[in-house]
Amino acid sequence: MWMCTFADLMSLLLCFFVLLLSFATMDQAKYKMVAGSMKDAFGVQREKPVEGEQQGNEMISSNFATVPLQIQMEMARYFEQDVAGGDIETEFDPYGLILRIKGNVAFESGRADLRKEFIPLLDKIGRMVQRAELMVEVSGHTDNLPLREGQSAFSSNWSLSSARAVAAVEYLIDKYQLPPSRFAAIGYSYGQPLDTNTTPEGRARNRRVEFKIKPGAAQFVLDGLEIERGPIDSGQ
Repeated sequence: MWMCTFADLMSLLLCFFVLLLSFATMDQAKYKMVAGSMKDAFGVQREKPVEGEQQGNEMISSNFATVPLQIQMEMARYFEQDVAGGDIETEFDPYGLILRIKGNVAFESGRADLRKEFIPLLDKIGRMVQRAELMVEVSGHTDNLPLREGQSAFSSNWSLSSARAVAAVEYLIDKYQLPPSRFAAIGYSYGQPLDTNTTPEGRARNRRVEFKIKPGAAQFVLDGLEIERGPIDSGQ
């Protein structure tokens, strides 16, 4: 009887090592097709139709609007020093990279004026966007505590979070002469918390500014810390 269990175990081990070998030898085209079929299976596939292309009965799509992990990691590597300092967090998104900046680093309480500590990070983002075809969605987030009368020039957390996102976008567009079509500014107020709003620590984590950065062109390529239009000098 024990041989049945042993045979099943050997079969599973064989399949496992065959799978490892297939990943080790998979080229980029095959990776895209496999990833596309997996995303179709889980219901999150978002295929971009190509104009003039005939639609067949293919079950696997290679034209999915996701960003390869290598590009995400290279963009994240550009902000390694800032992450190490504890000022920001990074998170991989299917369509790019999310930079999450703490609220006390970016703005004073109840205000939408950029803090001087926030400017170097904005400049870093601006240089990267300027040198590559990148799209940036900036979103402002607050906790659920209402603004006290006389404490802020804004009537609600909605207007405050929106004004903070707009302030960051305006700075990047004005200083780096970037096209407005690459940006979006959104205010979420306390609608998308990361943590509980019942503790001071949780509210502090919820007060943040997020930058969702994604390639705006299919030919976007990162090679080390080099982006399509030239190398990025992280020391600037």
